[in-house]
Amino acid sequence: MIYKLLRLPNLIIVAATQYIIYIHLLTPIFEKNLLLASFNNLDFFLFVLTTLCITSAGYIINDIYDVETDKINKPQKRIINNHLSITSGWNLYVILLILGAILSLFLAIQREEILYWFIYPLSNFVLFAYSRWLKGIPMIGNIIVSFFCGAVPGIFFLSEASAIEKLSQSNFKLFKNLETILFSYVVFAFLTNFYREIVKDLQDEHGDKLSSINTAAVLWGKRNTKFIAIFIAVLTSFFINYTFSLPFFINIPYLFMLQLILVQFPLLLSLLFLIRANNGSAFKKVGLWIKLIMVNGLFLITYLIIQQNG
Repeated sequence: MIYKLLRLPNLIIVAATQYIIYIHLLTPIFEKNLLLASFNNLDFFLFVLTTLCITSAGYIINDIYDVETDKINKPQKRIINNHLSITSGWNLYVILLILGAILSLFLAIQREEILYWFIYPLSNFVLFAYSRWLKGIPMIGNIIVSFFCGAVPGIFFLSEASAIEKLSQSNFKLFKNLETILFSYVVFAFLTNFYREIVKDLQDEHGDKLSSINTAAVLWGKRNTKFIAIFIAVLTSFFINYTFSLPFFINIPYLFMLQLILVQFPLLLSLLFLIRANNGSAFKKVGLWIKLIMVNGLFLITYLIIQQNG
């Protein structure tokens, strides 16, 4: 049951995202322009493992503080207090924190960027604060979680800042193409996760209300929260249309058709199901469509990278 507690499919997506972005997008561009990527193979593996420690620790602490809510919203599916005691959950959480701290400190010393190590405890504190206090503040918790989702690919703007800056000086056109691809995916990841977070609030409204957790759905009602979710979905659609109308994307073969099939069509379906949804089960189905959009987004950026780097 540990793999369910750690959300193994989600961790695989996180690792795949960082692998695809770094190994197949950034590294080939740097090599072609005689620039050094900042990670060797071992360091990159440890970097991804550190990201997974942060992510999985965030899942565990969230489940620990959601015990009472999950008794109502998903009594059969919850892991903490069903298959694993709260004490065991805390122990696993601490183990992941320590492991990630050691790995991130090693990387910081190895890269001679010791100040960057503080990103690790800060990230874990924010996720703890989200689970403990901020989840009950409408929208704030949703934005925090979505920010972390966008940071999975976005962290490379920081870790590879030196090489990216040199690329902007030596090959500005290629730099702009790289920036456009990476930034677009960061915003896509943020918006789609934000959409999913709002729908999840709608799905969990009953349990959150009984547990006195003032999410958007609890405080503002399902009707108003639906309008927020619809607005985010429409904004996501407009953003995707705008992005793929940029000069860099226009001439990429089959891109327009692929984004319609992989993103826009499922997004439209999720909206139609959302408008009709009126209970937890219906909102859960909407959430599954959004998850599909997020996974399809990874396929789409992989296609873009293949077109960019071959």
